Parts: sequence; C-alpha cells; structure tokens
Amino acid sequence: DALFTDWVKADAIIGNPPFLGGNRIRNELGDDYTNKIFNKFTDVVDQVDFCCYWFRLAHDLTQETGRVGLVGTERISQGRSRTASLNYIVQNNGYIHEAIPTQDWSGEAQVKVSIVNWSYEDPKEYYLNNKKVTEINSSLKSTIDITQAIRLKVNTNICLDGVKPAGKGFFVSDNLVKEWIKIDPNNRKVLRLLCDASDLAKAPCGEPSRWIIDFNNMTIEEAVSYYLPFNHVKLNVKPIRDKNRRDSRRLNWWKYGENAPKMREAISKSNTLFAIPRHSKYFIFLPINNNLLVNDSTKIIVSEDFYILGILTSNIHRTWIESQSSTLGPSTRYTPRTCFETFPFPQTPKSEIVEKIRATAIELHEYRSTQMDKKQWGITKLYNAFFNEPSSQLYKLHQKLDELVLKAYNFKPNDDILEKLLELNLELAEKEKNGETVVGC
Repeated sequence: DALFTDWVKADAIIGNPPFLGGNRIRNELGDDYTNKIFNKFTDVVDQVDFCCYWFRLAHDLTQETGRVGLVGTERISQGRSRTASLNYIVQNNGYIHEAIPTQDWSGEAQVKVSIVNWSYEDPKEYYLNNKKVTEINSSLKSTIDITQAIRLKVNTNICLDGVKPAGKGFFVSDNLVKEWIKIDPNNRKVLRLLCDASDLAKAPCGEPSRWIIDFNNMTIEEAVSYYLPFNHVKLNVKPIRDKNRRDSRRLNWWKYGENAPKMREAISKSNTLFAIPRHSKYFIFLPINNNLLVNDSTKIIVSEDFYILGILTSNIHRTWIESQSSTLGPSTRYTPRTCFETFPFPQTPKSEIVEKIRATAIELHEYRSTQMDKKQWGITKLYNAFFNEPSSQLYKLHQKLDELVLKAYNFKPNDDILEKLLELNLELAEKEKNGETVVGC
C-alpha cells in the first residue's frame, strides 16, 4: 500500500518515530494527505498518534498465517492511541505474542518507543520484556486487562478541563493589572488569576502566578467597554488569530480558543474544587478556591467533600490511574475519560469509615499546606522529599488513609486491587444499565 511508503517519508520529515496526532499531521503533511488518512480510517474519531494508523493497516493487510512487528510510540498502549491500534488488533482476531512496552529510541530523538509483534495465529509462547508470560493484552501487560473497564454515567461531568486561551497575548503582568485597575476599577471584572499545572506542582499550595484577560462569552460590543484590556488583546492576539484556520477562533479573536463552560459553571457553584495537573508524578489533588480560573493543563473535580479527596488521594486511585493513564516522559497523564469516569467509588462504606477518611484527608491537607508555606516548596518537592520516607508525617498520613480506603471498599491488603476494581466497575456499569442507583463522586 502506498500509505506505507508515506510513513517512511513522514518519519524523515519530523526526525522522530512517527507520533504526530490530529492537527500536527495536517500541519506537517498537508490537508490532502490528512484527509486521505481520515477518510480511510473513518472509525478513528479521536486524535491519536500517527503510528496508530499503520498498526491498523498492517493488521488488515496481514494474511492469516502472517506475522507483524512494528515500532510505535510509548503511548501506543495507552488511552485513545491504544483504542485505535492495539485494541483494534486484539478485537479483530490478533494475538500480541511479543512486546517491549517502553525503551529508548535508538535514533537521535530523545523519546521512548514500544515494540509490538503480533499474528492471527494463536502463538505457543508469549514474551513480555523478553520474559515468558501467559498472555499479553492491549495495554502491553500480562496482568488483568483493565481496558474492559466501562465509563460510568454517575462520574460524567465531574472531572472537567480548564480553559485553553490559544493566545499568549491574553497574559499580562502584575504591574499592568494594577495599572489598569487603578485607571478603571471595572477592568477587574475581566482580569483573572490563572492556575496551571506548573503552579499546582511547583508553587506553595498551588498558588497561581499569572494574570490573564478573560472576556468569557462577551460579545465584541461588551468586551470593547474594557478599553485597555480589549486593546491589549487586539494588539497581541488578533494578528495571530487572523491567520487561524478555524472560523470560530479567527472571528472571535477576543475569546479563548476553548472557553470551558462546564468548568466555569462548576466553579461558580462551589467554594472549593480539587485540581490535579494533567501530567504529574504523584497524582496529587489540591483544593483550590473558586475565584481562580484554571487552564487546560489541569483537571478539576467538582466536589467540596474531603472524603472524596481522600479516596482520590489513596493508593487505590493511584493504582487505577497508573493502569489507565498515558505517559509523557517521567510523568503520567490524568485523563478524565479513562482515569476518572471509569473509576468505581466505594458503594456501601460505613459512616464511621467515611468520617475517618474525611478527617484524615483534612489532616493531610493541613499538614501539606503548613509544610509548603514554611518551606516555600511546591507539592512535588514536598513529595520528592517525604513521600517514600517512613519516618515522615506525610508517609504516615498516606499509610493511614490507604488503610481506611481499603476498609471503605471492603478490600483486603493482599487483594489484587486492579482485579477488584475492574470487577466493581463492571458490576456498577451493569447496575446503571438496569436503571439501578450507583454511588459516584
């Protein structure tokens, strides 16, 4: 197939293993080529790594006695890319018989890749990371296949994305903000502190460090009333937006690229929200105030209940995240659809356990806040120092929380946590299907 030859050309263009997704394919290879890909693979509705299409194509073109081996991105076994590629292979009579989930790319690019070998014939032996195993699933693991997990309706519209400004010109300095407010106090209505992933990870207590101009859903007639901020955006954002392919962004140049209306509605109704960076090392949620705006590098949970924070902070949730998420270097990506919406919360915890989890989560939050304030550390630095230190209060509080959350689920310490969570997820999905009540966030 001629498309296979084009894969090599694409590799030469970008100088890396082919991993472009969505808009980057269009930018690098042009509209005609991109449209041909999307027309050929009409059932791939998400933006996925470029190599996913070649895994599908190779499987479709392989005869029943043939075997295939390809190098893909590290994310080929994760999230949407997995769904479009390895899930497709396994669901269409393919057997993954040998794989290395992650290793350094041998070329100049500083990236990690996956190696996957499969066939239509049921192999006699399976090898994962050069070790013999009983099977290999589409997550490139030999353990339980959590790709079977179903998104639970009770968890929808709870974990939300922040805004995507799509323009550096929206950001302004502290001095400029003070000046504009001094000239016209009404300008304060369109100036917001923005909390991003870097703030959550590095700033004490996740305090935001940048101001941003925010006209929300104002018409241009309304926005122009805020003369100084409006002209700043007109000067610094509009010239770039004028070249944008998307009509909505080009014509509405004073507005954000993605305005996150669900997130805005959520923060207007809650005093506190729980936020987590999209990519992080420890998957730690931090409470934030509702007077902040958050950007798309963060995810927020619409809840004020520290019992919920306790569940999300526990080892049980971290274990689920690690199995369901995708990676980016040393960090793990928290994806609402796979990490949160599939996550089954305890269904019948005793009220005394709920209160103990809530109290421990509050104690943990207060301890972390005090330590970050005293040391002027961000949450990542605090966890780097103490999370794996048994003598630290941070370690002890997490151990206490983990024990309580196990009791809330009625799990035993030696249980296979993923197996138990998947079993609960499927049970709850069936209850929802039958119209029964299910407990969520």
